[in-house]
Amino acid sequence: MTTQTPTGPEAADLAVRLAEIERLVRYGPHEALDRSRELLATDALSPDDVAYQRLLLAKASAQARIGETADGGRLMREVKAWAEERGESELLAMAHRRLSTLFRRIGDPALMLEHAVAAVELLDADTAVELRGDHLLGLADALGAGGEFDSSLRRYAEAAELANAGDDQYLRNAVLNNLAYTQYEAGLADEAVATAERLLQQLAAAGQPLMSHNADTVARAYMAVGRYDDAAAAVEPLCAVPERGEDCDGLVMALLTLAEAKRLALDLRAANAALDRAVGLIDQYALDGVRSEAMRERAELLAAEGEYQAAYAEFKAFHDADVQLRALERDGRARTLAAVFEATEAQRSRDFFRELSVRDPLTGLHNRRHLDAILAELLDPVGGADVLTVAIVDLDHFKRVNDTFSHAVGDTVLQKVAGLLADVALLDDGGVAARLGGEEFVLVLPGVSGLTAARRADALRRTIGTHPWHRVAAGLSVTTSIGVASFPADGSTTHELLAVADHNLYRAKRAGRDRVVSGG
Repeated sequence: MTTQTPTGPEAADLAVRLAEIERLVRYGPHEALDRSRELLATDALSPDDVAYQRLLLAKASAQARIGETADGGRLMREVKAWAEERGESELLAMAHRRLSTLFRRIGDPALMLEHAVAAVELLDADTAVELRGDHLLGLADALGAGGEFDSSLRRYAEAAELANAGDDQYLRNAVLNNLAYTQYEAGLADEAVATAERLLQQLAAAGQPLMSHNADTVARAYMAVGRYDDAAAAVEPLCAVPERGEDCDGLVMALLTLAEAKRLALDLRAANAALDRAVGLIDQYALDGVRSEAMRERAELLAAEGEYQAAYAEFKAFHDADVQLRALERDGRARTLAAVFEATEAQRSRDFFRELSVRDPLTGLHNRRHLDAILAELLDPVGGADVLTVAIVDLDHFKRVNDTFSHAVGDTVLQKVAGLLADVALLDDGGVAARLGGEEFVLVLPGVSGLTAARRADALRRTIGTHPWHRVAAGLSVTTSIGVASFPADGSTTHELLAVADHNLYRAKRAGRDRVVSGG
């Protein structure tokens, strides 16, 4: 079913105004919001028009971008419900795309991916290439946010092909920017630099300025390969502009990036100057969301200056502030999610929403964030565990599985292994199975240590090795290497235990793989 919109010159004018508002959401969300409200206040469109619903979606997106997340999210879901009821698949896909972006801002990778997948699946070959490219970009971003870097990079390549076939310069820039940042996050430093420099060339050819998020991506890529002066040069022009009242988050982040680049280049005087200006703006406009980042950089600078006692004190203050900020973010995320869903899912608890943000979207296991929180509790001197084991489980030659069979088979292997790990975790009260990323997993077994821990890990290794993998793909076999560390014998902190377990994993790999190595 297709709902008819106005026709003739009036429709053409409305289409132009709507397209301009949708474009402004990217560059100027405040202006987009004002214009959408002005158009909604007229009688030019009926709520039964697709164009009216698109305008609501643009308004909701603008609201989310300026911090009105709950209101924007509710409106997006209303548009989504309208499109579902009337079979408007393209509008429905657009609503899913905006919801995916909203959940990225909230910090929920699971729902971000769920909506990104739906946004792509609802489009067909007849959809405009720019729209298909934008939705593939959203899927690539969501996969990268969940640590699925291989799949993410493939989607960026597909998005780039569509973006280059269309006329949307913003989309072409966004694909390169987000690809470079994902490569940086994945540890592909040289590739990130190459992509960042393509972005710079593309912006220069189009006569477009470097935006704050572009500059940060370029600087991060350069710092990853030790090109600190180039990193500073990327953000210095943005740092030279005067602040614009409370809307100066981009300037503050640019100043913090500049401070880091100057510190790494050993220009400590310039680093302190950039950091001092950032802290001044944070204090002046109460930008508490980035205060802990400034404290971390201050600690690093003090250490670089040889002021180790002051650096230690600042780092402790940073740690305390960061823990408090994360707690506030979790509570805020839960409140926002509850508000977004309250129309149809008012009874879902905050605990459920919190759980979503600490799950790996592919395997359903807990992620690194949850692992760190659990280990912090278990290793707490007051009320923590007496003994526990940490085992890092790594699939041997996993790249060959992807290359020989397919990435779909690889994903199935990861999911099956995750299930086997979860079964082992259930054997112990408080046991946890988590995915670190890629083919690497972690088991936390409270109350288990020493010889028992090694035997349990070896039993897991045998279970994985003898699993009927031929049912997944003919000729497929999977083995694992496992590094084990126990508290208190091998360490008393999360960092110490994971370092020992990782070292033992390395020993297992060097010894021929498909084995368990334990002990400090």
